[in-house]
Amino acid sequence: MNNSEINITNQNEVVNNLLNKNLKIIQRNDYFNFSLDSLLISNFISLGKGVNKIVDLGTGNGAIPLFLSEKTKAKITGLEIQKVSADLAKRNIEINGLSEQIEIINDDMKNWKKYFNHGSQDAVITNPPFFKFNGNEKFLNDLDQLTLARHEITITLEEIIQIASCLLKDKGYFAMVHRPDRMLEILDLMRKYGISPKKLRFCHTKIDKQAKILLIEGIKFGKNSMTILPPLVAHDDDGKYSKEVLQMFEPIK
Repeated sequence: MNNSEINITNQNEVVNNLLNKNLKIIQRNDYFNFSLDSLLISNFISLGKGVNKIVDLGTGNGAIPLFLSEKTKAKITGLEIQKVSADLAKRNIEINGLSEQIEIINDDMKNWKKYFNHGSQDAVITNPPFFKFNGNEKFLNDLDQLTLARHEITITLEEIIQIASCLLKDKGYFAMVHRPDRMLEILDLMRKYGISPKKLRFCHTKIDKQAKILLIEGIKFGKNSMTILPPLVAHDDDGKYSKEVLQMFEPIK
């Protein structure tokens, strides 16, 4: 579908190619847009033959399901609490011809029981709000919709991990992108809700910089062993994307 054939319904909307992939995405400049985090976690999650049902908690405009569609034929469901973002996600699924594979639900993820049976999903993935809310509103973004995407206003990290555990079948996969400074909390909560941390990777903007992003995957009722993968460096010394990241940008043949 050409950009000229895509119906734009708001002056803040833009249509972009989803990196170099054979996908397009409608975004709004006043709402949270996908970032490299979505691509990284989509490439990090394990998607073997046994993964047939996936839930994306807090899907935003649907970037993660779009990325995953290139890697798997599994049924993907995105849950998104904000109506505008959910509507964008639905349109993004439609313009890419993926309505048979991907479904978007506009609801609070706490209401998951309305849509899924306990233990029904093979994998759960999420790019959640990174920041705790301490009650001081002056630190929040002026736009409420961006605040909800970045801060734990409507959902906490513990609630997300608990919901993921409830959704997962035994030996199902949970994958999340987050901040390294919350690693210990993440590990404690995963173990609290029966998800054994299995692999972890730190992502750096440059090789000489502190880790900025944490990728972690666990298995529901898995064995107690974890692999620390080599660091992922997003940019070379000249500021350009690294070879590994550029490979992620390319369509999967």
